Amino acid sequence: MQEKSRRDVQTLIGKVDPPVKLRPAPPQRLRLPPHRLALFLDVDGTLAPITARPEFTRVPLDTRRTLHALQRSGAAVAAVSGRPLTQVRRLLLPLEVPAAGSHGAQIRFTAGRSIRVSRRVPYGLLDALQDGASRLPGVWLERKPAALALHWRQAPSRRDEVRQLAEQFLAQTPGWQLIEGHCVHELRPRGRDKGVALKRLMRRPDFVGRWPLAIGDDRTDEDAFAVALALGGSAIRVGAPAQTIAPWSVPNVEVLAAWLHAQLDTVRR
Repeated sequence: MQEKSRRDVQTLIGKVDPPVKLRPAPPQRLRLPPHRLALFLDVDGTLAPITARPEFTRVPLDTRRTLHALQRSGAAVAAVSGRPLTQVRRLLLPLEVPAAGSHGAQIRFTAGRSIRVSRRVPYGLLDALQDGASRLPGVWLERKPAALALHWRQAPSRRDEVRQLAEQFLAQTPGWQLIEGHCVHELRPRGRDKGVALKRLMRRPDFVGRWPLAIGDDRTDEDAFAVALALGGSAIRVGAPAQTIAPWSVPNVEVLAAWLHAQLDTVRR
C-alpha cells in the first residue's frame, strides 16, 4: 500500500506541464468550517519574504496574529519548512504549531517534543563540500540537521558550478538527492521530503479527517502539494508563474497574507 501511495504521488508530480501556465487565484473565502481545515505552510517565500541570507528573514507580526486567530477558531495549522526546527519555531513565536523542519527530517508535534526521522550528514563529505563552496566567491554552505544547502543568491553566475559541486557530492553519497530551490541547491537523504512530512502530520488526532491545503513557493513544496491533492485537498503556489501542480496561485507573500486574513471573515460569520 505504501509503495502504491508513493507511485500515486510521483504520478501527480509528473503531471506538471512543460509550459508555464497561469493558475487562478484561490477563492476569496474557502467557505469551509475551521474544524475541517488543515493548513500546511512553508515559511521562506510563503509566510516571509525571501531575503539575502536566512538569518535576515522575519515573518510579519500581522501574519503570525492571523495564523493564531485561525488556530483559535479551530483550524489546524502546521509549518512545513526546509529550515531546522529551531529556526522555524523562532520565526513563528509566539505562535506554537506542529512543524516539520529540514524537509521532514525533523518533526515537532507538541511544545518541547521533537523527533529526528533521518540520518545525519556524513561529516567527511561535509568538509569536502565546504571546501568546494569556499572556492566559489559569493557561494556559501548552510549546514542543517539532515541536509546541506549551497546558496548562490549573491553569485547567480555560479549556478552551474554549484550544481557540478553538488553532483560530485552525490556521486560519493548513495541514498541522497539534489533539489534546486530559489538560488539554492539542497542535498538531502532520499525518502524524506515535505510530502512525507505532511502525510505524517495528517495522521495526528488534531489533523485526521480534515481537508489539507498546502501552501509554498518552490520545487521543494511540490511534494507537499502532491500529497495534499492525493488526500483530496488542494494547494497554493506563491510567487511568479512557474511549473507547478498547485491548482491555485498568488503572486507574492503580501497577497497570501491578505488571503489568509480574509479566511477569518468566514470564520467570524
